[in-house]
Amino acid sequence: MIRKLILLVLFGLMSFVANAKTLELQEKNMRQIFVLHGYSASINDHWFLDLKHQIEDEHTAVTLIPFPDSEHPDVDAWQKILDEQIPNVNENTYFVAHSLGVITLLHFLQRHDYQHIGGMILVSGFSGPLSDISPLDAYIAKSKVDTNYFKDIKKKLVYLSDNDDLVPPKLTVQLAKDIDAPYVIVPNGGHFLGREGYTTFPQVVDSLKEMLEKK
Repeated sequence: MIRKLILLVLFGLMSFVANAKTLELQEKNMRQIFVLHGYSASINDHWFLDLKHQIEDEHTAVTLIPFPDSEHPDVDAWQKILDEQIPNVNENTYFVAHSLGVITLLHFLQRHDYQHIGGMILVSGFSGPLSDISPLDAYIAKSKVDTNYFKDIKKKLVYLSDNDDLVPPKLTVQLAKDIDAPYVIVPNGGHFLGREGYTTFPQVVDSLKEMLEKK
């Protein structure tokens, strides 16, 4: 009980600091990038920290969103974290999301009617059920989105691998088509996990830099 209370206090403090930082950056008209991890991951996993180090500069802040209990994701809890850490979105706001973080992001954007964003890169994403026996089906069902809503977002890109054994590639291709986004197929990329060699993801870094430079 005490441990749970401490965790709640820490998450609350982190959210307060992130909120204040976001508002300060918006006042300075700086670019903000929010990175959303997926199921059973954390901000310290895979290629997220490297992306932050590669992209962040005096004009661009990168925030890695720390979702609670990622082994047992809860839609309301994850959306609450996003609400707390992203108090406002504008055309200087960009997103990078991986796996379960993709549908989490899309749900967040549609829930707040945020269409006027800078852009988004979606990695190994999906917008519907993974399988008949997936433990994430309840989460996915509660995060249901209308993919047509995202067709008007101008800057968007989808990444997938041709041998992803966690999210069937056809589901990510379908998501890209449904939201009218170009997509990049990476041969033998798996699910782009650290244990598969993806402690860095230079293709996504380059795509994000290109997206930031576009007018």
